[in-house]
Amino acid sequence: MALFITKSNFMSGLQCQKRLWLEVKEPNRATALAPAQQRIINQGNEVGHYARQQFPDGKLITGNSLDAIQETQQATLSGASCLFEAAFVFDGLLIRCDILLRNATGDWELIEVKSSSKVKDEHIEDVALQKYVLIGAGISLNTTKLMHINTQDCFYPHLSNLFTLENITSKVDKTLKKIPSLLQNSKTTLASDIEPEFTVGKHCDKPNPCPFKNSCWQGIPEASIFTIPRLHEEKLKDLVQRKIFDLLSLPTNFPLTENQRIYVDSIQTKQPMIDQEVIATSLTNLEYPLHFFDFETHNPAIPRFKGLKPYEQFPFQYSCHVLQEDDSLEHYEYLHADESDPRPSLIAALVTAIGRVGSVIVYHKSFESKLLKKLALDFPRYRQQLESIANRLWDQEDIFKKHYKHPAFLGKTSIKKVLPILVPDLSYDDLEVKRGDEAQAIWDEMIKASEPRRKQKMTAALKAYCKLDTSAMVEIHKALSAIAR
Repeated sequence: MALFITKSNFMSGLQCQKRLWLEVKEPNRATALAPAQQRIINQGNEVGHYARQQFPDGKLITGNSLDAIQETQQATLSGASCLFEAAFVFDGLLIRCDILLRNATGDWELIEVKSSSKVKDEHIEDVALQKYVLIGAGISLNTTKLMHINTQDCFYPHLSNLFTLENITSKVDKTLKKIPSLLQNSKTTLASDIEPEFTVGKHCDKPNPCPFKNSCWQGIPEASIFTIPRLHEEKLKDLVQRKIFDLLSLPTNFPLTENQRIYVDSIQTKQPMIDQEVIATSLTNLEYPLHFFDFETHNPAIPRFKGLKPYEQFPFQYSCHVLQEDDSLEHYEYLHADESDPRPSLIAALVTAIGRVGSVIVYHKSFESKLLKKLALDFPRYRQQLESIANRLWDQEDIFKKHYKHPAFLGKTSIKKVLPILVPDLSYDDLEVKRGDEAQAIWDEMIKASEPRRKQKMTAALKAYCKLDTSAMVEIHKALSAIAR
């Protein structure tokens, strides 16, 4: 067994004891971090660094494990009033505290920093574990607080109120008494050399996606019980206990709602549902030229540009294919290439690409609509053009939410589910960037890159991804038009 159980190990065990065991015993089975996951980690580190700046007298404990424990002891004995990453060990648990503050009476206050916008259940468990160790290590702890992002009334460049500080002492104390038994569970799990049996379920993704999910889910079919929309947790647990995972094996008398039954029947019969007449009527509402349009956006925890709140979306890229009535097709695009505010130059390019007439076809209209209206407010010079674009939006996804359902969609309506069925020749598989959150991560790297070849490669990858999004919409439109005829 490892010398210590870390806080990270313990929190993994709360999610799943098998995850804990694999994390410690067979970490090589974990899926490698994707760029988007690494971006989240980097963002958490950035938030933590910014939080420390609020305590200028703080001392950072830099050592690892035993060295950090010794360095922490020396700092507390020498009268330090504020410590960052202080290390303590008790009952086989090793913790690092984000911020420890000593008050006038000599007692300490623990502040845990999170990049979330609110206090979550797992945060209480996290802090309760730390309090258990701190008390056991002889630290007189007065209060426990959570420092999280304020998304309500903080606007760049005025970031003095970026954080909200909440006293969670009473909640932590209620959870504290559970820690010894939870810790014993983890110790028992790690004492064994045999991989624990633990079934799969929704906990594999909550509160965080498990890096060992691919290993555990190898035998779970794509059309599984986990794809049934809004299936009650108790019903799902019942099926898992009975080891019924495949929808093709779902008993005919299993209680489902009407919508759930329609979905399951479509999987079992392999029959799509296509309302040709309604699709045809929907398409007649479109006005040429047709603009197939998509934004790529970013939403960092710490805002970067004027008027933006934490986690508020801003666009850094767009792609627009313009289809004329004679079937001629043009492509327009914009990708911001440096660390300046991308919005002014992106908007200027956008209102040139999308004229004053013609439908603007998007996928998931509410997102683009909200973004365009916010841009119109923030940049009144372009308000009329941006509001005109927003008023002409037409949501292609609506067709697949209401009038075209296919078993291969597995109850989803995203382009990546729809495209292989309607346009099998187009695919995201060969692209460097395959998802919107990956585009965010790559763009963050690209704008800071100093090596020309690396920057050029990332630029090409971002453009290819965004262009395929709108190319896909063009081809889906053509496929729907053929169905409607």
